[in-house]
Amino acid sequence: MSGNLRLIIDNLHDAATLTATSEALPITYTQRSGRAYPWRSVDTSEQVIEGSFETLTFLDTVVLYRHNLSASATVRLERLRNTDVVSDTGEVSAAELIAPPLLRLGVDPWGASYNDKIPVQVKPFWLEPDFATGYRITIKDSANPDGCIQIGCIIVGFSFSPTFNASYGVKLTEVEMVEHRRTEGGSLRSVGSDGIYRRLNIDLKHMDDADRTTLTTELVKRGRRANIFVSLYPKQGGVKEVEHSFLAKREGDYEHIHDFYNNWQTSLSFLEV
Repeated sequence: MSGNLRLIIDNLHDAATLTATSEALPITYTQRSGRAYPWRSVDTSEQVIEGSFETLTFLDTVVLYRHNLSASATVRLERLRNTDVVSDTGEVSAAELIAPPLLRLGVDPWGASYNDKIPVQVKPFWLEPDFATGYRITIKDSANPDGCIQIGCIIVGFSFSPTFNASYGVKLTEVEMVEHRRTEGGSLRSVGSDGIYRRLNIDLKHMDDADRTTLTTELVKRGRRANIFVSLYPKQGGVKEVEHSFLAKREGDYEHIHDFYNNWQTSLSFLEV
């Protein structure tokens, strides 16, 4: 399993048939990218979400995105092949623990996590590739302070990871939707919402023909309207992985350069949805 950049270009969850233990807001909302449309349970009892496909499908990634899971929550992911369990993660903590030396002794309590500090919570499962006809997600979070369990989007698919990683010079921008305006009296006022979205700019300067072919066929086929899950530092954990993992759309048109024998390069810009 490569630690290079990963892209989920085709979200198989969007076409899956879904069921959930309870639905204060429908589970089908996880098939939409709008921030105002999450799935929400009726309470904090154990919740089971199941998705099924019409045909046998190859996948290696499941992501819970924009969730509200507390630091004490656990998640269990099972890949299914009809009634058989292909793989089982067991109960895994949803917490992104603050590890030393970033844990500030005397300030942060022992066992503190980033769950209540980061604006967009994401829980990825990077799996060995295998065929499945569905998946089952079991969530336990009885102590959730919101009184319910909520997930904005679920991403399921087979990840694309280039042979050579993104080049140095990666730029991540936290775009704040605020504009500063100065009044006639000279005071500086801030107008706009408190919303934030991310922009990620990367360069793939060393692509072989196979990687170039995959990007061309997948990105161009789906176009700029399509949602893509981007993870620049998969499996590295902590804030580094979380802040560079989000659901996005391509900002510009796709292009590549054939700069020398058997080498191609491209620049990609992603905007968080």
